[in-house]
Amino acid sequence: MVSFLFIVPFLTALAVIFTPRLLWIRWVALTGALITSAITLKLDCIFFNSASRLLTETSPLHLIQLFGVQQFEWFHSLGIQYLVGLDGLSLAMVNLTSLIITTGVLASWEVKDRTKEFFAWLFLLAGGVFGVFVSFDLFLFFVFYEVAVLPMYLLIGVWGTGPKEYSAMKLTLMLMAGSALIIVGILAIYQAAGGHTFDLTLLAQHSFSRQFQNWVYPLLFLGFGVIGALYPFHTWSPDGHASAPTAVSMLHAGVLMKLGGYGIIRLAITLLPEGANTWSSFFMVLATINIVYGALGAIK
Repeated sequence: MVSFLFIVPFLTALAVIFTPRLLWIRWVALTGALITSAITLKLDCIFFNSASRLLTETSPLHLIQLFGVQQFEWFHSLGIQYLVGLDGLSLAMVNLTSLIITTGVLASWEVKDRTKEFFAWLFLLAGGVFGVFVSFDLFLFFVFYEVAVLPMYLLIGVWGTGPKEYSAMKLTLMLMAGSALIIVGILAIYQAAGGHTFDLTLLAQHSFSRQFQNWVYPLLFLGFGVIGALYPFHTWSPDGHASAPTAVSMLHAGVLMKLGGYGIIRLAITLLPEGANTWSSFFMVLATINIVYGALGAIK
């Protein structure tokens, strides 16, 4: 059932492309969003019904008590597999995404310019976000991450307002720079662990040297910090918000930027705890500046 969290948005994106009438397109989009929300509620029930067992079982990964796991090999020689599941952290993000995509469809009800293309890209973005939150294979995680990021360029560049082309290009270039740091960090972890698996639950059991953690941790933190609009890598965000359509701005602020914090917790801190401890003072100062700067910007 977990896989349907991103399969349904992808199928909805495909369905709206082949839907002939404008009104039907909107209802197809809303139906897809509501089905996704229903799946989320079902997973909530499963999680809470089994919460006591999940919290008492021994897990190889301290922050992850998985349920609804679906797993099979893809490229055995490279250690790439299809591994999806949920825990309390990812389920919370899935609930948030379901709520925002449904309200986003309703907020976009009056979009008349290239309506089917708009909803197709919107649901492609949503599917990518859901995929990030349920992936526990780092290769799959990164693929979904890119699927979530790339539609933003068109959604802002085509349906945005004001200097939309500039905002879309700036957003894309900065997020791609962050992605470059992330993929370098992921490949470094993969190689240091022996080059035989991207499985997050297995990598969490590997003991990486402190020296290794000290140089890889900032790569992941800063890479995810870009999409989280961490100072001083935040400059793409105000332009993106100002130019984005309402639904896209909702996903931008409510979900997409949360990928940054989620990635830091799920990958950087979980896999590289000693690196996190080494860099904690520096990034604590950076986070404090971020809070104060954001507050002053809001007042202004």
